[in-house]
Amino acid sequence: MSSATVPQPGATRRRSLAQRVAYNVRRRMTSIWTLMPTVAINVVLHEPRIMAGDELFAKVLLESADSDTIVDEFYADIEGVGRTGWVNVHTDKIYEAEREYLQKHIPLMPSGSSLPAGRHQFPLRVFIPETAPSSNESQFGNTRYTIKVVLKTNSEQSTCTEVFPFVVVARLFFDDIPQNIMQNIEFKDEVDFTCCSLPFGTVSIKISLPRTGYRIGEMLSCTVIIYNRTRKALKDCCVHVVLKTQFEAMSRYEHVNEKKLSERVVETAVLGNVKSRTDVQFDNCLLKIPESTPPTQCYNKHSPDPNIIALTYVLRFVALPGIEMEIPLVITAKGYRDGHTPYFDQPSEFSKCSKGVNLLMTTLNSGQYSFASRCGEETRIRQPIIN
Repeated sequence: MSSATVPQPGATRRRSLAQRVAYNVRRRMTSIWTLMPTVAINVVLHEPRIMAGDELFAKVLLESADSDTIVDEFYADIEGVGRTGWVNVHTDKIYEAEREYLQKHIPLMPSGSSLPAGRHQFPLRVFIPETAPSSNESQFGNTRYTIKVVLKTNSEQSTCTEVFPFVVVARLFFDDIPQNIMQNIEFKDEVDFTCCSLPFGTVSIKISLPRTGYRIGEMLSCTVIIYNRTRKALKDCCVHVVLKTQFEAMSRYEHVNEKKLSERVVETAVLGNVKSRTDVQFDNCLLKIPESTPPTQCYNKHSPDPNIIALTYVLRFVALPGIEMEIPLVITAKGYRDGHTPYFDQPSEFSKCSKGVNLLMTTLNSGQYSFASRCGEETRIRQPIIN
């Protein structure tokens, strides 16, 4: 009599569990394969940085793996938006502002078109307004330019939205600034030290510059002369190129404008220490204006889209104990429009005074600049050249 093999209960449970796991894995893989996108979108720019007033040339690259795709909507939105905002921790007031500098809608394919499988190119050509501000990222605000590509089809797998950023540089040349900024100039300052109302000595500083207008990527060369008449050494003497960013925003409920200032050192030249009762001259102090920094930017309150972020530059000399001197600079995007090389041969002295010199730069509403020197009762202003 033959005996049939009786399966063990544990083996049956193990096989059924393994079958359930395999079934779940196959089902998940099938769902993942079903939801995988069948298109890929990319954007290629003709130039990495676009100057305001020029045209943006780009190509939208589309690769499709589905031959039965019907386009419902396929377009590109080119946007440029500036935003500022912060919260006052003492009053709990919320300040925010937003400006739109660029808004373009470009259809790439008509609705109902068939999109065959393969690779496709769609050219883009957009004019950037001349008054558009530079791209900027900071703590209390930013200015961003983006290309948003939207594709909507009859299939969920071939519907997608991609956002691609690009960089805009404000339009500013040497021709747009007063020509007295492009002359040799000397800045002087004196700091009197006292101890218990008794004179402790004087530190005199003189900085010579070939000009105060430079373009992005240019090398700045200056000469620093320090006359230390005190009995203490000056430590950590250095020269900085500082970017000052001023943000403007409005309170959410009171509708009151408020401004906030932030500073960032973009380049440094270390000079060293100066001994007591000595005179030291530092020649050819070189500082390069970084290529990634934006040019000087005013508010342009008379333009249809005023800027809410202002950018200014200063050359700052600092030393311990407590010596600081600032010289305003103007940074442009490029040199002269016609590309000619400037010739500077007329030296001019900015100011002379026995007290401390406070150097200011006043931004005019028209976009021009004027420089002022205040020393005691004397005030002299170099008038801007108005075209």
